[in-house]
Amino acid sequence: MMSIAVVDGGAGMPSQPDWESLYSDELDVAAAREEWGVVTRELQSVAGLTVANGHAIQRLVEFRVQYRRASQHVAEHGAILAAKRAGSKAKVGQWNPYWSVMRQCDESIRVLEAELGLAPTRRGKIAKAERKQRAPRAADEFLKHRAG
Repeated sequence: MMSIAVVDGGAGMPSQPDWESLYSDELDVAAAREEWGVVTRELQSVAGLTVANGHAIQRLVEFRVQYRRASQHVAEHGAILAAKRAGSKAKVGQWNPYWSVMRQCDESIRVLEAELGLAPTRRGKIAKAERKQRAPRAADEFLKHRAG
């Protein structure tokens, strides 16, 4: 005979990761905490916050922190860097590696936001539908009297 056992998980607040163990920069730790709060509050408001989403939320926060870092570097130095050509004094344009990091983070952020239902076009798919009360009609009264 099989017995039913309760398994923890499902709905609820996932544990916030230990950001200090992941980041050495205090600004990154603060940014990660702030992003975690923003994402979890948003998911809570649309009833999409579950313990099972914890890892996806963590990855989203990590990509947002990396995106912020990379975009700051690109803002300061530009998308194209001047690099010396080997054996020559001439400078050649080279893509800033942070530009690539920024673009990859952006793509990952968009995918995770869509999966979690944070993207505006996806919010309706995870939010619970509210059943609206139907407006009473004259026929409803007629049917009540006939049924009894």
